[in-house]
Amino acid sequence: MQFGHLAVVLAISTYDWKPETVAFVLGMHMLPNADVLLVKAKLAKPDFHCTVTHSIFFALIVSGIISIFSPHYGLFSLVAILSHYAADIGSTVGLPLLWPFSKRKFTLALFKDTGFWGEGMITGYYRQPMSWVLEGAVVILLAYRLYMIYI
Repeated sequence: MQFGHLAVVLAISTYDWKPETVAFVLGMHMLPNADVLLVKAKLAKPDFHCTVTHSIFFALIVSGIISIFSPHYGLFSLVAILSHYAADIGSTVGLPLLWPFSKRKFTLALFKDTGFWGEGMITGYYRQPMSWVLEGAVVILLAYRLYMIYI
């Protein structure tokens, strides 16, 4: 999922509809993709993407640390990171959700992985019919949340 990540972030943020919450949830939701920065800096190989930072262990550690300072934001961070995994699990790249206990990668194989950076990644993803179905579903979820708030 590409631009659909933003709709997911906004849908989560509607539970505490403040600009700082939206910014926090966006940062936490995209945190697993920080591994791309290591790859781009040539500090890690390209196959490092979607490894350690895409595990439940990572989500629990990050949200646990944040919960020390704010249980409210700790919960938001956990939901935001796990929703990132839900958005990514459809890719054929697979996610090592049980790392460090298992290296097995889980995937629903709903769409072909088109990389993690650049125009080719975006255009390759949106050429696949399932991408439109998934992105449409999260836009509907966001519309529903906004409806519930404002109606």
